[in-house]
Amino acid sequence: MDGGTTYLFTQGVLGVVVVALSTVAIKLYNKTEKQQNRIEELQDLRLSDSKDVTKDVTEVLQGNSQNMRILSEKIEIAKGIRQQ
Repeated sequence: MDGGTTYLFTQGVLGVVVVALSTVAIKLYNKTEKQQNRIEELQDLRLSDSKDVTKDVTEVLQGNSQNMRILSEKIEIAKGIRQQ
């Protein structure tokens, strides 16, 4: 009788350990999934922000380029007027 009780107790402890480990594994997996989703969301936000900044910088650079061209043309016109 003693051996049977010890065997059942051992199997019960093993069962509890398996259930506890399974629960921990499932919780860690869910936590990892949530973190992965958050990382993907943040990457999408960074990409969107990067596109906005690129657009703004491109507009500024185009404006500067146009102003430089206009200034260059004015300088050439002024040189032409002085030479005549």
